[in-house]
Parts: sequence; structure tokens; C-alpha cells
Amino acid sequence: MKREETNNRPPKENDVVPGKEALSVKEVLRNLKEILNLRTNKELSDVLGVRANTISTWKKRNSLDYSRLVAMGKHHKLDLNKLFSNNVFEPDMERDIIAVPRELQYQYVSKRQDRKFLNNLPRYRFPFSSAENARAFQTTDLSSSMTFKGISYVVAEPLEDTEIFASGKTYVVVNREQGIFIGRIEKDKKNKSHVHVITNNHTIIPGKVSMMHREIIELWEVTSMIYQDFVEG
Repeated sequence: MKREETNNRPPKENDVVPGKEALSVKEVLRNLKEILNLRTNKELSDVLGVRANTISTWKKRNSLDYSRLVAMGKHHKLDLNKLFSNNVFEPDMERDIIAVPRELQYQYVSKRQDRKFLNNLPRYRFPFSSAENARAFQTTDLSSSMTFKGISYVVAEPLEDTEIFASGKTYVVVNREQGIFIGRIEKDKKNKSHVHVITNNHTIIPGKVSMMHREIIELWEVTSMIYQDFVEG
């Protein structure tokens, strides 16, 4: 995967710079309907390849399958900046996120506090607002249920307490002994000092990784997912 130095990269016309005027899910979907000249949610769901009630669920939760919209937008050659934000492109506004590719994740575990190492990691801009200290981690684990089979990234926000996690949410778990894993977390019913990370990685049998709680040195809550194709855009 090609690395990019943010400070030396000339801005592109279709770069999306999230900021205070990032649109809500309802506004993004309204923009999409206008751009594609669609009138109903049924027409929109047909274009996106989802059920009609999925559109309603996205609006209710203010949560969106951005990777699906990005793929569709690239297919139709849409202006993603117009679709996802009211912002006008501002080349001096830096909101790039550090991205940790798979080949550097082993090094990340031991060098996560090394400023020189972090500064040399690639940085990318994403079509949604995110926390200032958010970070992206490359993964293939979450794409097994999607038609897209390539490499993708999850964008995650750091949690101060590595012992507090919610059922059903997805996390990036940085383990000092075993490396980085992405998935849901379950407590061990017999041993309170152990947890299990449930992944979709079919190379891991039986689909979960057991570890001691004290081995977790960083915990990130996943907020979004994006295709590698767009990340390198």
C-alpha cells in the first residue's frame, strides 16, 4: 500500500474535509436523492441495494453505511464533497487522520507512543466528521458480510478505560503480547481476568481470540468503516 506524507501532498479537488458543517444522515440522503433525481426512499433503497426500512433505520439512528455510499458515489462519479458536506474545499484546513496499515500494526504495538513513528504513518481524509484524536486501522475482518472483498479501514476513537466496553459494539483491541484485533468483546464467564475478541477473520479458529485483560494496552471504539479504494483516492 502506498504511503502518503500529508504535509507534502497537494490537495485534490474532490478531497472531503469534514468540519463543523458536516451533514446529518438525513441531509446526506436528501442530497443523494437530489443528485440522482430520486423522489422516494424506495427508489433510493433500490439504487443502494438495501431494504426500504434500512433507509428509515439510518435516519432514526443518524448512522450510515458510508462505505456503501462511497462505492456507489464513485461508480456514478459523484462529487463526494457535495454529497457529504456543505463545506467548500479548504486546502489549509488539516483534519487528516493517522492510518495504521496491516504491515505496520506489529510495530505499532511497541511504538504507539513514538512520535517519530506516528508522524511517518500515512494520513487520510474521510467523508464524515470524526474526533480530533481518531485513528484508522486497516482490516479485512469486517468485509466478509459485504460484496466488497478487498481491504478496508475502520475509523475509531480512543477509550481511556480499557476495562469498559459495551456488548454489540466493535472495538480495536491493542494487545501487548498478541497484536491488534478488531471485533466485539465478550467477558469470560469463568475467569473475570480474561476476555474474548470475536472477529470475522476466518483465519482465526474458532473465530475469537482469548486474552488477559491486563494485556490490553489500548482500546478504540469503532465509529465508521471505509473502503481502501477511497482511502487511497
